[in-house]
Order: sequence, then structure tokens, then C-alpha cells
Amino acid sequence: MCFVGVLQWGTVPLPPHTASRVLVPENNATVLIIGSGIAGLLTALKLAQLGVACTVVTKSQLHHNSSWLAQGGIAAVLPQNPVDSIDDHVKDTLFAGAGLSDEAVVRSIVSEGAEAIADLIALGVPFDVQADGSLAFTREAAHTQHRILHAGGDATGKSIQQTLIEAVTAHEKIDVLEHTMVAKLLVRDGTCYGAIVVGPGQRHPKPRMVLASHTVLATGGLGQLYEHTTNPPIATADGIALACQAGATIQDIEFVQFHPTAFWADGRVHFLISEALRGEGGVLLNKAGQRFVLAHHASGELAPRDVVTRAIAQQIEADGLPYVHLDISHLPAAQIETRFPNILANCQRFGIDIRRHPIPVAPAAHYAMGGVKVDDRGKSEVANLLAVGEVVSSGLHGANRLASNSLLECVVLARRVALDIASGQLPPSQSTYGDWTQYLSLMASFETSTHATGLGWAIHAFGSLMWHHAGICREAAQLRFALKALDDLWQLATDNGWFAMVPDGLAFRNMLIGGQLIVQAALQRTESVGAHYRTDFPAKHTRPTHSQLRLSDLTYHQELAVLNKAQRQAQRGYQHQLIDQRTRKLASLPIQTA
Repeated sequence: MCFVGVLQWGTVPLPPHTASRVLVPENNATVLIIGSGIAGLLTALKLAQLGVACTVVTKSQLHHNSSWLAQGGIAAVLPQNPVDSIDDHVKDTLFAGAGLSDEAVVRSIVSEGAEAIADLIALGVPFDVQADGSLAFTREAAHTQHRILHAGGDATGKSIQQTLIEAVTAHEKIDVLEHTMVAKLLVRDGTCYGAIVVGPGQRHPKPRMVLASHTVLATGGLGQLYEHTTNPPIATADGIALACQAGATIQDIEFVQFHPTAFWADGRVHFLISEALRGEGGVLLNKAGQRFVLAHHASGELAPRDVVTRAIAQQIEADGLPYVHLDISHLPAAQIETRFPNILANCQRFGIDIRRHPIPVAPAAHYAMGGVKVDDRGKSEVANLLAVGEVVSSGLHGANRLASNSLLECVVLARRVALDIASGQLPPSQSTYGDWTQYLSLMASFETSTHATGLGWAIHAFGSLMWHHAGICREAAQLRFALKALDDLWQLATDNGWFAMVPDGLAFRNMLIGGQLIVQAALQRTESVGAHYRTDFPAKHTRPTHSQLRLSDLTYHQELAVLNKAQRQAQRGYQHQLIDQRTRKLASLPIQTA
């Protein structure tokens, strides 16, 4: 179905009205970095400091990403915190990873924590300190020690990101292309040579080839695949979809972490309520004002995130309300004002004063533990295609991320990738214009998505489908139905030409690929482990194994692709249509199970 169409893009006939807009390749990147979060910007900055020129491509603005929204902090074992140890941090990470973390990778990354923090401090990141000037540490769920560094109270990501943006934009060896989206990676004979990028442009997007010696994916996560998420609009599984199409292995993609506490109002979640509130003593209450998580885990509110999330989901169902309450009003007002100034201000916008009243919260899609399979230095299975940050599956997080390990992974892998490229340990790719003329027709096919009628509600249908059928709790019938519905959506997008629309159509293509990967991996994992919970298989295997998918593994959809519309309707009977084909309107959701 879907993937044949993607793979054949390079042979699409050149539309006559767009032929004049085809641009020749531009060899303007020694290293191409896709994404502008902490992982991407730090990679760029370290490369530039080592004398390597690079280009950063971001589909929005430099600060529009999950890093900017990260509240909690960065976990690290530092000499200033003698009660902590590398062994303790490793043990906590392995426990949270539920048997799927690679102990060697965990120890390697954790051991570089102090060096990574020193690097950030040298760049000017203003980590919070205590009255005596020493670094301030806090604790979050599943950590046995206070080892979380934070900045700006509850604005750690923003503080780090601001520091990096200032340094990156001032460096002469770094070019930045904002409002520019990557349409396809250029891959031949198992080696990546750069990418086709599109944008910016008002009436017509500007396509170009950026040929690069090395390409680094730093595209972040996939939260926008779900109806309720803490992620920004740009988190549409772009890097995962691009890498999958390029031949990379996608590992453990079914492990999506649903954060227990996002602020709920007006029928939806609006923003993250950091786990640090529970780390500082916040308690979860049902509608009767009673704590309830202790009935699910001895650690209560500081239990692993998947446990807390499922406890809240069950309580929401039992209470008949779409939220529970998180209460920190028993803490001193001055402590709340200093430690959580942004959460305080954001809640006040909705009439909630967290110094006096509990916060309405509900679970939301938050972080992807799975992603592009890489080694502990960010190398994928495609030569000269590297990846850093949330887009990767490095072996650190396993089946369930330990809080605040994500920023640590971002910084450590970014530094390693930059060092390996600059030191010549990764032989550079080299190419010429003549090698890529086959892609000119693809470059000519893009249009803006301002007139893509129906695309908006299709995206909404997709998010609702994923939330109800591949969300916090899963079971086989729902997952099988989701695969069929995703096929319907892909065919609808193909029929309407949405995949040539920039940026929304390209993002929707990536979302659909990401969704299919999640659903298929979740269907294959007949056990409950970490963030993946199957109601029909609640038991955990004693030795869980990694899931690994490639483009060729999604054979069900490829088989449907060779059929014409009439044959597809006859074969599948359209028993579980997501879309009303007569009115072209969204069917009522949640959809019935198969």
C-alpha cells in the first residue's frame, strides 16, 4: 500500500507547470543536521568548535521543539553529590528499562554525565544553585538518589536551548535553514549522501538537494501521533519515517511513554506538569480527595511512569471524570514560586492557583523509547547516517525511560557524534550532481498544503485512532483494526495527493509510517513490559527481546498497494471503514474494535 508509493516517488513524471521550479543540488553542507533541539544544536556547535562546517535544517523555528518544553532536568552523577554513584544510576536505569536496556551502553552514557554537565556549564547554561552556591539536585520517579539538575526552576530545556541557540546563531561555521522540511534522504548502495529539503516559501516551496559528507537525524519524537500529547506540533515521527525509508532498522518503537500528568482543561491536555512536582512531594488524588497510587505500587507517586499512568487511567474510568488531581498545595508557597514558576503561571492562565488548589491532570503521549537503531556512538545501519536524541534507540532507555535520562543521552551522543566526524573516524560520503538527476521529478512535485481539503480532519482521525487503539492499554483486536484503518487513511491520502503537500502532507506521511510501525510492533509483542501493556497478554516474559522492523517487514500494506481501488474494496470488504466514503467526513470515534 503505502511504502511502494513512497519508494516510487523518484520516478513520478515531471509535472509541466512545476518544471521551472526544479533546482540543482547545492553542495553547501559538510555535515547536514536535521532538527534543532538540544541534540541537534549541540552536535552542530561541537562540530563547529572542532572546525567542521555544518547546516542545521529545522521545519519550524530553532526553539519550536520538545527540548524547549522540557521542564524536569538532566540526570547525572557529579562529584559535588558524594551520596550518589555511577553504579546507583546504572541500577536505576536498568530497573526502569525492564530488561531491555543494554547495560554496557547504560554504563557508558551514565559515566560521561559529569563531563557532559561540565560542557554545558562551560557554554553558560545557568543551572539552579542552592543558597551556598552549590548545584541544586532534585529527585524524580524511580531514581533512588537526588541527581537531577535543573535550570530556571522548571524550565531546564528552555534554559539549555536558549544558551545553544545564541552560540549556534553566532558561529560562522553553522548555517541554519528554518521553516524547511526534509522530504527524503539521499541513499545509494547503503550510504547516505544528504537529503532533499523543501522550503521555505509562501506560494511555492523551494526544493533543493543538500549533499553532505554526513547526515545527522535529530528530529525528536512522535507525540503528535496521539490525540493527547505533551509534545509540540512538530513531533510527527519525521526522523523515524525518513530513516525507515532509507533502509535503517527501527527498534522497540512500540514503547511509547505516556506521561502521567498533563494539565487538563476544556476537554484536552494543554501542557506538561513535570514529574518534579511529585518528586518534591506532590500527591495524586481521586475525586473523593483520596490518594490511590499506593494501591498499585509501594513507591506511590514515585513509581515508574508506566505504573502511575495506568493507575491514573484506571482511576479516571472509575471516577467517571477525564482527569484526577495532583496536589502540591501543602508545600510552602515560596517553595512553589521558586521551584515551579512556569507551571504556576501556566496554571493561573486557566484559573488554577497551585499554591492553594489541586491541578487537574491526565495522561498524555510524551516520549518514544524506541526509534532508529544506533550504537552507543549514534551510528545507524546506513553508512554516514547518524542519529541523536529522542529519535534513536541506543540501548539506554529500554522499555521505559528513567526520568531525565533523555537530556543526558542527547548531550552525550551529540558530543560523541561530533567528535567522531571531526576526527575522521567516519569516512565522508562524496557525490556529484549527475548521480542524483533521478530525483529531479520528485523535487518538482511539491505544493503548499493550504488547499488540501480534508487533510485536517484526516490528521485528527489518525490521532484519535492511535489514542484509542494503540495507546496506554492495547489488545490484539484493536491493533488489527488500527492496521486496517491506517491503510484506509494512507489510500485516502494517496488518492488526494496529500503526500506532495508541504509541510502538512509530508508530516502526515511520516505520521502514518510511524503509526504503522508502532501498531505492527505492538501487535507482535505478545507480552506486557515497560511502557507496552497488553490487556490480553498481561504477563511479562523473563527475558524480553528487542523488536526490530524494516520497511520490507510491513508486507501487508505493500501487498495491498498492487491492487487497484476496486480490488482493494473487494478483498477487504471495507468492513471497518474509518472514513465515510460518501460524505468524506470523519466517522465517530472511538472506533469499534474488530
